Amino acid sequence: ATGPALPEARSPAPRPRRSRLREEPPRRGMSDEWCTIESDPGVFTQLVEEIGVKGVQFEEVYDLEPGAFTTFDASRIFGLVFLFKWQQEGAPSETVDANDHGVFFAQQVIQNACATQAILSVLLNVNSDKLDLGPHLKEFKEFTTALDSQMKGLAISNSEPIRKAHNSFRQQSSFEIVQDKDSGGEDAFHFISYICHAGQVYELDGLKKGPVLIGEAPEGDCAWAEKAREEVKRRIESYAAKAGAESGAELRFQLMAMVTNRIHEAERKIERERYLRQRANISLVSRGEDVELADEVDDDDAPADIPSFEELSEQEVPKLRELVAKCTSTIQELTTQIEGEKKKRQKWEKENALRRSDLVPLALCAMRHLARQGQLMPALEKGKAAHLKRVEEKKTAGVKAA
Repeated sequence: ATGPALPEARSPAPRPRRSRLREEPPRRGMSDEWCTIESDPGVFTQLVEEIGVKGVQFEEVYDLEPGAFTTFDASRIFGLVFLFKWQQEGAPSETVDANDHGVFFAQQVIQNACATQAILSVLLNVNSDKLDLGPHLKEFKEFTTALDSQMKGLAISNSEPIRKAHNSFRQQSSFEIVQDKDSGGEDAFHFISYICHAGQVYELDGLKKGPVLIGEAPEGDCAWAEKAREEVKRRIESYAAKAGAESGAELRFQLMAMVTNRIHEAERKIERERYLRQRANISLVSRGEDVELADEVDDDDAPADIPSFEELSEQEVPKLRELVAKCTSTIQELTTQIEGEKKKRQKWEKENALRRSDLVPLALCAMRHLARQGQLMPALEKGKAAHLKRVEEKKTAGVKAA
């Protein structure tokens, strides 16, 4: 199940193609095939949640220079998903036996499934104590343990919950895409993943016979992700060199990190700060200080890593008040982060709803109505002006951020 026919994925910036309005044909059942899906953090996050996974989300990685993952908690990066324009390799990379290395690896045996397969390659290699896979993936992982890589790929293709979640992001459109006769065909994009397992960094590509061992993960914060980043950058540079040698060649790629759900993580940190602040306040009260006990949490459930009452009793009153103030400030910062993450998720939900909706009939109806009223061209010019304004605002915001 290898070759150029398999790696098909929605490009982050697809080329323009001719389209024509199609007559509505009898539709195939959604379970008959796998559709292409868009490479987007919001799509991937909702996809894994619909499969039943809890506590993860995807974040796009924009910087590939050293230190790109310093803003991430190394222990909270489960894996990386890399999208690139597929091309035949001159000398295939040497692979290792997945079973010997204790790695879940599935070969891709169906078209258009590489995005979901790359995501599953990360999820199914995470220790169960670090991530809640949900009932279906837990059962799937147990069922496929003894299967070879090709049978694992077939098991993925025949999993109705996985296929249903994947195909729920099928693009709805009243247009049928028609390739020009002289066109060389649509570019094929492919997803692969990078993981760290037992101190080793692996590349997992469903079009290969097995995992590719990148090397040992060096010690230090974000060490394994940095090792994977170096490999991704090496591949991009090799593609760029080839693109420079070929006329009209393009270079497009995208890198995303699968990380812990940032809302859940922030809420966990807030809970810890509340326990610590309450203990510090109680210690102040025991010394006759006038304080307001803002937190009402059961101290029996306090995390084991915060200072005990005995340890806090050894600190001076000014230090305790400073600790309370620091806890309050941290809680406020984390609350702001949660609000930002909730807004981002609301945006993702709206975008995903639009992806699943066909708005072409509405647009055509609105254009006909405007044309009858003689307002179509003025509305078009107004829309162009609004678009250009948004583009300039984004450019200005980007300059200020830099």
